Amino acid sequence: MPFLFPAMPGRFAPALEDAYQASLAGEKIRMAHVACLLCVLLYLSSAILDAGTLPSNVAGAWIVRTIAVLATATLVLAMRLWPRAFLRHYTICVCMVTFGWAAGVEALMTVSSPNDLAWSTYYAGLILVAMALHTWTHLRLAHAALASLVMVGGYVMAGLFVQGMTDRKHLALLAQNCFFLVSVNLVGLVSMAVRERMSRQSFLLKNSLAHELKLEEEAKRQSQHLSEHDALTGLPNRLRFLRQLGELLDAGRGASTVAVLFLDLDNFKPVNDRHGHAAGDHVLAVIAERIRGAIRPLDLTARLGGDEFVVALPLARHQGEAIVERLSAALCAAIAEPIDFHGNSLRVSASIGSSVWAQDGMSAEQLIDLADRSMYETKRSRKQQMVF
Repeated sequence: MPFLFPAMPGRFAPALEDAYQASLAGEKIRMAHVACLLCVLLYLSSAILDAGTLPSNVAGAWIVRTIAVLATATLVLAMRLWPRAFLRHYTICVCMVTFGWAAGVEALMTVSSPNDLAWSTYYAGLILVAMALHTWTHLRLAHAALASLVMVGGYVMAGLFVQGMTDRKHLALLAQNCFFLVSVNLVGLVSMAVRERMSRQSFLLKNSLAHELKLEEEAKRQSQHLSEHDALTGLPNRLRFLRQLGELLDAGRGASTVAVLFLDLDNFKPVNDRHGHAAGDHVLAVIAERIRGAIRPLDLTARLGGDEFVVALPLARHQGEAIVERLSAALCAAIAEPIDFHGNSLRVSASIGSSVWAQDGMSAEQLIDLADRSMYETKRSRKQQMVF
């Protein structure tokens, strides 16, 4: 009946459907606990009526109630011990417990005599079971419809073959009761379809919002990274290096100090002139990797622009010159290694200048400027060595 279930969404794509079902896991268990608790309370509280509606077999009614309560308590215990198994077999578990509750209601009618009110009125308990099925579970619509059909069919079979409602009067009563049972199940199925549609739409909106927030966060991180890193080499840029160096200077007051190496590539312009800017970019990227490989994990490095690089070395007060000279030699040797570009062997070298933080008043900018001047002294002396 399509007109009763407008715009009922189908199942999502497998990955999204799995995510949707996973989002319902907690709700399925929580609602199952609530439904079981209500079932127990209603089964026990309805015993108050037995004296007036089922006087012929109160003891039999209590046996039925005890079995129903114990079976429900067993299900709750199983859900607590094996929640994953319950969720994995959710449809079967829900249908079985629903049929169990319905069977309990029908048993209460069958243990009564035709003269008892319970014989014809306790069928209303099936309405409560149907309400629980359609409002407290997350079955697929087809499964819920089949469970409703089985519930109504079970009542008809019990009425005809157990209670013996085969004469005209009782057949009319059975038909009337079936009308109400079918009606309440039909209303429940429509409500279930609407709830499922809204639940799936809500999930899609939440999923879309979460995806957009993730993309926005990723874009912010990417923007932050691009604003602080050189696009060609991936090294930090001048802005980020100055901030990191300032943090090192603030942390180094007292027992430690900081040295700065300023690297400028020699013979880099001929590479661009002879082989093109693509070759120059390749050389800069390779040199950046070699600098990363030569320095220590705690050292900082950056590309200031063009063919200029800088390295900051946190040092203990007594270390100083030896480590600076050793690292500078390693950098010069690494940079001087030939670089292959489309079969061409490209070579550049480096002039390196250094400065060491000597006073608390010296800023990061001043430290870099001193290392830059030292580098020009190295260029003028035409030596690839440190000038202190």
